[in-house]
Amino acid sequence: MRFSQVALGIVVATATFASQAMAQQFDEGSRPGLFGIFDEARFGTVYPVQPADDSGVILSGQLYFRNFVPPYRNYWANALFRPRVHVGGNLATGSDPINQAYVGLTWDFPVLDRYFVEASLGGTIHDGPLESAGKGLDLGCPWLFRESLAIGANVTQHWRIVASADHSSHAHLCEDGHAGNSGITHAGVYVGYRF
Repeated sequence: MRFSQVALGIVVATATFASQAMAQQFDEGSRPGLFGIFDEARFGTVYPVQPADDSGVILSGQLYFRNFVPPYRNYWANALFRPRVHVGGNLATGSDPINQAYVGLTWDFPVLDRYFVEASLGGTIHDGPLESAGKGLDLGCPWLFRESLAIGANVTQHWRIVASADHSSHAHLCEDGHAGNSGITHAGVYVGYRF
């Protein structure tokens, strides 16, 4: 089963259990944000899932923009029609590192008052190998699609912890017929601070 199908299944299953008790307030309007623009900063470490990826431990950071669309009074409208824009990057520390910079949209699905599920979709640029003669990664294109799934908990009003998995690949859209599509997949943990 593909990563995107698993991610969609988890989001739908989580949202299926949504009830009045689970409809956490989408209240970012009550927080001023950083400079009135940024909603959250996250820092953490991720690790590559594929055995052929020698990126080692990867330092990762993400910055989320405030949502400038006013909140709706409906759980589904808030979750589906008010995604946050995010930018981020990965700095690999391993022997054969693959570094990334990325941008995309993140959809938030609050569960109860403290927990949440997130799904994101966007694009990334990387410095990894486009082709490999051996057992290494064949990423095919310098620009890839990137999707991620995260599960988190709000520890305090500002601090949160997030477990995340992400995948990047070109969906067989590279023009070069010899280009591979092994993709890049990570799993890791972040600490977030909401301004």
